[in-house]
Amino acid sequence: MCSRFSARLNQFILQGLASGCVWGLRTAEGDWGVTPSNLKNALEVMPFWSNKDDAEQVCCEQWLLYSAMPIDLEEFLEDWLPGMHEDYLQVGVNWCSDLRGAEVDPLDLMELFARKLY
Repeated sequence: MCSRFSARLNQFILQGLASGCVWGLRTAEGDWGVTPSNLKNALEVMPFWSNKDDAEQVCCEQWLLYSAMPIDLEEFLEDWLPGMHEDYLQVGVNWCSDLRGAEVDPLDLMELFARKLY
């Protein structure tokens, strides 16, 4: 993982812990944003951001129907990440506006959060 992606991953974890939430993209109908992986052809990625402004930057072009929605960090760690693991989804972390960035296995992300907590 390049250092830029590592820095974004670290920022995601630290800001998520500080604010108590992360941000995903959701349509008015309740569908959460998912996109094909940039790294692993057979997988899909659900992107998340550590702040609303960065998440909203992506809400254009093919993502125009989406809005940034907060997710409680405890719910994200206890429900979302295990569910994403079961669904074979990767986590996109603090992606740039061109929808590129770190892609992390959900259980690996849980472990990274746990390390920062303890």
